[in-house]
Amino acid sequence: MKGNRGRNRELSNTTVIKKQHKAPVLFVCGNGRMDAVMLQGEMSLGRRTDQNNVTIDLREKFVSRRHGFFQCGVEGCWFVDTSSANGTYWNGIRLKSDSKVMLNNGDVLQIYNGRAGAEEFVTMIYATDYPDEYVVEALELRGDMAEINIGRSGNRHILMESGGVSANHASFFTAEKGWAIVDHNSTNGVYLNNQRILQPRYLQAGDCVRITNLCFVYTGFSLIYQKPVQKQEAHEKKAVSFPDMPLDIRITERSVWQRAKKLMLLQDINMTINSGEMVLILGGSGAGKTTFMNAVMGYEKAEGKITHGGTDIYEDFESMKYKIGFVPQQDLLRGSDTVYSTIENAAQMKLPTSVKRNERSQRIEKVLETLGLSRERDSLVSKLSGGQRKRLSIAVEYISDPSLFFLDEPDSGLDGIMAKALMTNLRTIADEGKIVMVISHGPDRAAELFDKVIVLAKSVRDNCGHLAFFGTVKEAHAFFETNSLEGVVKRINREDEGGDGLSDFYIQKYAGRIMGAK
Repeated sequence: MKGNRGRNRELSNTTVIKKQHKAPVLFVCGNGRMDAVMLQGEMSLGRRTDQNNVTIDLREKFVSRRHGFFQCGVEGCWFVDTSSANGTYWNGIRLKSDSKVMLNNGDVLQIYNGRAGAEEFVTMIYATDYPDEYVVEALELRGDMAEINIGRSGNRHILMESGGVSANHASFFTAEKGWAIVDHNSTNGVYLNNQRILQPRYLQAGDCVRITNLCFVYTGFSLIYQKPVQKQEAHEKKAVSFPDMPLDIRITERSVWQRAKKLMLLQDINMTINSGEMVLILGGSGAGKTTFMNAVMGYEKAEGKITHGGTDIYEDFESMKYKIGFVPQQDLLRGSDTVYSTIENAAQMKLPTSVKRNERSQRIEKVLETLGLSRERDSLVSKLSGGQRKRLSIAVEYISDPSLFFLDEPDSGLDGIMAKALMTNLRTIADEGKIVMVISHGPDRAAELFDKVIVLAKSVRDNCGHLAFFGTVKEAHAFFETNSLEGVVKRINREDEGGDGLSDFYIQKYAGRIMGAK
C-alpha cells in the first residue's frame, strides 16, 4: 500500500461482508481494501508464484514467497514467521524467525517494505469477535481536517450504531508529528495494535485501532475501517445504554505506621475500569488485595486519587458512599428474619425517603429476581443454603442500586456449581452498567465471566504490594505463561507457599510493558 492519493477512487468502494460462522478470522488490509479470511488447520502465508503455492496470497513484492504460516486447532491459532526477508511485527514487536506465538482476539500482524511504519505494508488482524454484518469503508484524511470524531450518537464524523461504542468514544486528530488517536474515557476503551491506550498516541502507517470489535487501519493518508450494518429489526428495538462512569484508580502508596516506622502496604497502582465491567482481583499471599479494595472504596484512604465518573471518592466520600456496595466475607444476617423482610429492612434504611412504597416494592422484586431468590422470599434466613445466604448478602447491598460493587470472597465455602451460579448473578449486575470487583480464591470456576483481572504481587525486594498485571483473562494467561488463573497465583507466590517465587520478575515485567506502551 503506497501513500499515493491517486488511489482514492479505489478506496471509495463499499463492500458488505456477512459472517458465515463464529470461527477465527484474519482481516487482511492491503492495496486499499480489507478482506476476511477464515482460518482453519494449517494455512501458509506468502506471495504466490508459478513455483510457489500458498494458502493466503498477499501478492505484495516485499512479502516473502514463504513468509509464515498459521496453525489452528481446538486450543486456538498460532503464527510462525518462517525466516522471511522483511519479518513480521506482532502488536508492534518484530518476531524472531521461526518463533511461535499464540494469537489472541485483536492481535495485529504487520509486514512492511523495510522499516516499521513504511508507506508500503500489509496489516492483518486476528479476530474471534467481529460484527455479524459490516461494511468496509474508507475515509481520505485531507489536509483541511483537524479531527475525526467517532461515537454512537450525536454529530459524529463516523457514527457507529453499536451497543459497545460510547456516545463520544474516540477521535483521530492531527498534532505536531501527524495523526494521532485519543480515547474520550469510553466504556470499552481504544486499542492500538491490541494494546489499550491510556493517553493520546501517534499513528504510523499500518497501525490498527480497534474499538469494541471494529477495526480501523491507518494508511498514512486514509482510514480503512469496518462499520456495522444494523438489521431492520434492530432499528425497531429501543436501545439500552448506560452512562460512561469509569473508575480511575491512581494510588501512589498506601502505608501505616508501626512503632514509629513507616510500613508500606501498596505502591504505584494505576488503572481505569469502565462501566459494565466485572473485574477479578487476584494476588499472592499478603499482596494487599483487601487493602487495595478498602483504599479504592475510600474506607482506608491511600496517597493518590480515586475518581468515579469524574467525582473524587476521597473528597466527596459522604455523597459517594451511597453509590458503593460492599459485601464482606462474613455476613451480618439475622437467622430469624425471612428473605423478603431482610431485603425490605435494607431498602427502608438505604433507599431515599422520597422513594414511594410501591416503587420500593418493585425494587425489592427486581433484586429478588436478579439474584435468584424469588422462590425463597418467605424462607427463614437460618434455613438457607450457603449459596442462597451469599446471594441474600449481595441483595442487601444491591437494593440501593450502587454503581460500584465490591465483594470479598463471595464464593468462599461454596462448591463449584454454586460458585458459578453466584458469579453469573454478579455478571448480570455488571451488565446493567455497574462496576463489579471481586476477590476470589477459586477464580477458574467462572473465569469466562470476568472482563478484566487485576494481579497484585508482594515484592521480596521491598516487602510491599505492587501491580503485576491488569488486562483480560486471556492476556493474563499469555503474560504469566500459564493456562489457568490459579497458575497465575502460583507464579507470584513464595516458594515456601508452593509457588514459583517470581513476584518481582512479573512486577518488573508489567512495569516495563506499561513504559513501553507510553
